[in-house]
Amino acid sequence: MAQREVIQTIKQNCRRCYSCVRECPARAIRIVEGQASVVPERCVACGNCTTVCALSAKTYLSGLEHTLGLLRGEAPVAALLAPSFPAEFSGIAPETLVGALKAAGFHLVVEVAYGADLVNEAYREHLAANPPGLWITSSCPAAVDYVLKYQPGMATRLLPVVSPLLATAQAVKAWYGPEVRCVFLGPCIAKKREIGEVTSPSPAVDEALTFQEVWRLLEERGVRPGLATPASFDPPRAGDGRLYPFAGGLLRSAGLANDLTDPAVMVVSGHRELVEALHDLERHDPTEPLLVEALMCRGCHAGPGVSADGRRLASKNLVKQYVKQCETAAPSGAGGLTASPTVGSQPWQLPALDLRRTFVPDDQRLPVPTEQEIRAVLARTNKFAVEDELNCGACGYPTCREKAKAVLRGLAEEAMCLPFVIEQAERVCHELKVPWRELRDVHRHLINTEKLASMGQLAAGVAHELNNPLGTLLLYTGLLARKLREREDLQPDLCLLTEEAQRCKKIVAGLLDFARQNRVSFRTVELGGWLQHLLEGSFPAGPLAEKRIGVQLEPLSEPLHADLDTDQLTQVLVNLIQNGIESMEERGGRLTVSVAPVPGADRVRFSVADQGSGIPPGDRDRIFQPFFTTKGIGKGTGLGLSITYGIVKMHRGTIWFESQVGVGTVFHVELPRTQAQTRSLVV
Repeated sequence: MAQREVIQTIKQNCRRCYSCVRECPARAIRIVEGQASVVPERCVACGNCTTVCALSAKTYLSGLEHTLGLLRGEAPVAALLAPSFPAEFSGIAPETLVGALKAAGFHLVVEVAYGADLVNEAYREHLAANPPGLWITSSCPAAVDYVLKYQPGMATRLLPVVSPLLATAQAVKAWYGPEVRCVFLGPCIAKKREIGEVTSPSPAVDEALTFQEVWRLLEERGVRPGLATPASFDPPRAGDGRLYPFAGGLLRSAGLANDLTDPAVMVVSGHRELVEALHDLERHDPTEPLLVEALMCRGCHAGPGVSADGRRLASKNLVKQYVKQCETAAPSGAGGLTASPTVGSQPWQLPALDLRRTFVPDDQRLPVPTEQEIRAVLARTNKFAVEDELNCGACGYPTCREKAKAVLRGLAEEAMCLPFVIEQAERVCHELKVPWRELRDVHRHLINTEKLASMGQLAAGVAHELNNPLGTLLLYTGLLARKLREREDLQPDLCLLTEEAQRCKKIVAGLLDFARQNRVSFRTVELGGWLQHLLEGSFPAGPLAEKRIGVQLEPLSEPLHADLDTDQLTQVLVNLIQNGIESMEERGGRLTVSVAPVPGADRVRFSVADQGSGIPPGDRDRIFQPFFTTKGIGKGTGLGLSITYGIVKMHRGTIWFESQVGVGTVFHVELPRTQAQTRSLVV
């Protein structure tokens, strides 16, 4: 039996939530390295995984492109509309929806409920012609697929009749001609697989669209559904088959169950109830009368192809209203919804249709592991006794034993066990005696230190190699300028050579500052007076006022002392303040410097806050990297913050920043107030 791979996985969206594992009735999800993918041969295309995945890692095969191609073709195209359509297109009258579909290019719009009427008649004929016993309806393709794959022994108990969709397609092609192309519009994803099956002699349906795809189709064709010109459904007209979207609607519309409390009938809906019921029916006496209506969903009005808006009850009521409306409009004496189909005022004479179908089992059951194998897998996740099996369901399987079986079958991984992973992580943390946050900080600092060390070695070598040639270049440029002072036409070029060489010397000096080992000489400093002197000496108010920039020091409530190397900390603060001033040059603003003790710790924190343009998110991970700068060419070497970072680390401190684009940036430097007993250190 030819089948299409209907459910597809977008790997980059998968995030180890295992929701698809939990909701898959066929256990058709395989986990490899934490990512969930669908096993096509095991999938029944119920679509549950597409509805529960919050990140849309599971999606279904699109039929939109093929349908658009059919509509652009020469052959007439019929839209076969599922009876649950009022649940999706609320607020749009049925006639208006039909008009919208015809405006989109469909030549015919026919209700699939008519095919349900044909299937009902075929069911009645089969049950009357065969001995009573266990029979399962075959109208839900996902339920049929589940029986064939996972209850293959019950395949002979499926009523051998095509689905309402295939019956409708036969009727349309018998009346309008075999050249008509048929496209299903409905709530069911499994129809996409059903139409790809070889179901001779039933004619093929060319494509299947979910209701969600129908909205996109109308948009693509430039049709606004609510504004379309109303039109009527094309014959054949539907009857009681409009009840199919409801659980129990099939049995009622077929006249097979007037009383659903009758023990000879059973209605099962929803994947959990269906799977449980089918397993129970394996022990049922096949000769004892029992007719089972099997639905994978809780009714077609809540299928996976319906737009998810959390209004299942309201959607159900919309379908009920449409059924009542059609019942009221039925011709007098026609028996409610069972009016004979007509074309105009003439009865519609339809040739006999062959609605028989043969079901071929496709056994996908996997071997049952031994108890010894199951215990071995459980032991590897620290489950040595029954009380260790929490059965929490975090892995997507209902019990630890079921998950162990899935591991042995190649569908799951041992690392899916959340309690085990947490236990392992806690054990590692306990052994390291390092909180996770501190461990991450250490890791980040190690990476930065390694980068800076490597860059320092490179910088030192490059700087020493460049210094001598640059000195020679400056010397001979000066000699040329003296000898050629009368050549005014050459003076601009010689000046440019001198300026660029001097800029190179400045860059080399920065490289050496970045690379060399510095001696840190600590002394106790009163921070308020030191900072005031630094700001007055390095950033006088006059020049900054012309740029509408103000620099201020927040006053300290009381004297604050700390052990610092004032020369190196001056370089740190000057770098940070200068960067803040440059970020405010275009629009002005206020830069604030503050210092305060860290509550509960013998540390002191310096803060430099500006009102500049802020640091873009894409630059924040590189801000302390050597040679990275956001300034224009010739305005910065990209070494200032790298040198600052190194000085802070030599003081056994930390540096970080907070920034908001368009608002400003705050750099924080936190240092121990009291350094080591040795007042002079080499780091």
